[in-house]
Amino acid sequence: MKKAPAWVKALMLMCFLAGADASRAAGFPEKPIKVVTPFTPGSAPDVYTRALASEMSKAAGVPVVVENRPGGSSGIAAQLIGSAKPDGYNLLISGNVAFTGNPHVIKNLPYDPVNGFVPLTTLSKGPMYLYVNPDKVRAASAKEFLQQIKSNPGRFTFGYTSITSRLPAEVLQQTAAVKVVGAAYRSGNSMMPDLISGEIDFMFTDFSAWTYVSSGKIKALAVTDEVRSPFAPDLPSFRESGIDGMDIGFWLAAYLPAMTPELIIQKMYRLLVQANETPAVQAAMKASGTLAFIQPLGQLGKYQTKERDLWGKIIRAAGIQAE
Repeated sequence: MKKAPAWVKALMLMCFLAGADASRAAGFPEKPIKVVTPFTPGSAPDVYTRALASEMSKAAGVPVVVENRPGGSSGIAAQLIGSAKPDGYNLLISGNVAFTGNPHVIKNLPYDPVNGFVPLTTLSKGPMYLYVNPDKVRAASAKEFLQQIKSNPGRFTFGYTSITSRLPAEVLQQTAAVKVVGAAYRSGNSMMPDLISGEIDFMFTDFSAWTYVSSGKIKALAVTDEVRSPFAPDLPSFRESGIDGMDIGFWLAAYLPAMTPELIIQKMYRLLVQANETPAVQAAMKASGTLAFIQPLGQLGKYQTKERDLWGKIIRAAGIQAE
């Protein structure tokens, strides 16, 4: 019998492998799914991610296990998933800093934020809040705060843990022509005691710090959104206070490794959307001061490109160099 040419054998092998991949995709999921997140255990976004994973598990009928990989400004978690097998069983849930901020401030990123992932959808979003030490910043509003720092250039210090929490202060300096001094911290847990003690004067962070407002240890002056937050309805937005350009917040999103089969992408997207709508996940979002933010499949890549370009413009204007 005449042997088949090598190219025929290669074509047959490709068809066989394609059929096997299609079969695996059709049966997805058939084993535990690993969700890698950069958030520290017990933090608000971690609680949300675990609630989401639990509901995903119920819907999929397989375990969905959360693995915390904090560090590197979310880069450790992103690198892990960016280099993982694209079979649908490795999922990244991260904040926007890994894709919008890090490309501008970290040299030699250990992952490719543009081509290394399949952006699935944003999941939730929230604004930043301006928190001040009431003994150091004697202001009743954002407008009074602005007047105070204008009158004392370079005297007031703000704390930040990443480019996400640094950006609002940089925008404030650029749009309002004020001068403040930044102090970098490794975590919010180390920054908050310094705000309370007066070591730093103010900071921008999410709703998780509101408990210290309720106890009277710090004061909130404004929210970085176009409208008031439903979680702090008495707190005005910067726009209401006459300060434009401060619509800077954060969002969480889900990603698969690049080259994940299309059928698995669609199934994972539906699984995420379904889980995000459950009462348990909605309650976790409410507790963290965030709102659901689901986009159609295929839109996240475009959205984060726009956000990355905007952040880059602000970062370059601030003279921040990649390190």
